[in-house]
Amino acid sequence: LPCWTSLFIFVFVAHFLAGVLHIQITLSHFSMKTYHGHPMDAFKDSEFLLSQLATTMDIECHPWLDFIHGGLQFQIEHHLFPRLPRHRLREAKAKIQALCKKHNVPYRSKTFYEANLEIIEQLKETALKAQCISPLIWDG
Repeated sequence: LPCWTSLFIFVFVAHFLAGVLHIQITLSHFSMKTYHGHPMDAFKDSEFLLSQLATTMDIECHPWLDFIHGGLQFQIEHHLFPRLPRHRLREAKAKIQALCKKHNVPYRSKTFYEANLEIIEQLKETALKAQCISPLIWDG
């Protein structure tokens, strides 16, 4: 880059955008269950749909904020239909929610604030579980 100012602006913008991406993915995945099983088992019967619904959640936001989130607030829809264009994800969300309601399948969706609280609780729970192995790691 031609000067220090341009370099600083580039690094700041890159880190800001990566931070937004990281927050969005963290909120949609970290507090959810982890899939334990053979990867191909998820494609049997209805297991794929159920595994995607169990391991990710959506973040609720106003349609005007879709551009800022870049479609990442629709993680369930993205996992079910990875090639679906971002501008169709909100429409797919309504259809998937209706399908889940019809079959009494849980569909997880939280506000940005609620998702952050859930992540903090999950991190606290993980830290408490890790206390029992902490001496093995840090005391040599």
